[in-house]
This record gives sequence, structure tokens and C-alpha cells, in this order.
Amino acid sequence: MSTDIPQEQSLLFNKKNKVSIWAANFPYADIPDEYFEETFFKNNKRAKNTWSANYKIRYFLPEDMETNGSHDSLIDIREAAGQCSCSSSYIVNLLSKAKKAKLEQVSWIILLFEQEYSTKLSGVSQDKYTTFLGAFNYDPLSESVFAENEE
Repeated sequence: MSTDIPQEQSLLFNKKNKVSIWAANFPYADIPDEYFEETFFKNNKRAKNTWSANYKIRYFLPEDMETNGSHDSLIDIREAAGQCSCSSSYIVNLLSKAKKAKLEQVSWIILLFEQEYSTKLSGVSQDKYTTFLGAFNYDPLSESVFAENEE
């Protein structure tokens, strides 16, 4: 699938202290490499790929993206998200959305920080491989998701 969509049809969702999260329970090994392969531009600071084009995201900053998952099986979404960002600021809300979407066990998770993705603006809540779970308040200084395990 091409990442070239007209700029007027793609959107920007920049928003401080937000994290937008997508998850998949589709077998990771069955997701084509092209889905994640990034094309860089603007001095290699901005990127786009098939995933971002599917969600009508004009571009993302790779340093604001974290991904995690398992090539072999499904893993708990709390563990997957917590390993991307130890911040607990959004976990309760994420777990609630994941439960409603039946995505408590995932093969892959995408966290896009400093972005407040909106399905109302884009009209896209899922593609063949991933489902948008929500945009959440994010505090990088909040307690660690795994605080109880660190003692």
C-alpha cells in the first residue's frame, strides 16, 4: 500500500502531554514489513509509512513513537505499554479501552507521544492490522507502571 496520500487529505494531531495508542492482536509475523517501513523527510526528522497513511496521519516524529510486542504470541497490553513508557498516567484508561475493544492481549502496540489522534477528524478507527484505542493524558513524571515490582 502506498504512503502517498494528498497532503490535504492527511491530518496533523500534535498535542502536548497526550499519547495516542493503537494495538493489534493480528499475528505479528503476518503483518507485511511494508506496513512499518518508514519514509523519512524534513532532514530525516519526520516519517510516514503505510500505518500512518491508513490513519491519515500526515507524518510522525520517530523519536515520539514507541512500539512493543511479541513475534511469537500475544502478551498482556499492560506489560506491552508499560515497557514502552513506564509512566502510569494513562494505564487505567488504556486498560479500560482495551477491555471494551477485546484487546487485553496483543501482538503489537504503538504509542505516539505528543499526539492526540482523533477518529472524528480522520474517520478511521482501525485498519487491517491495528485498532486505535484512544488518546490519553500523559505525564512522563508519573509513577512507574511497574513500581510495585521495582522494590
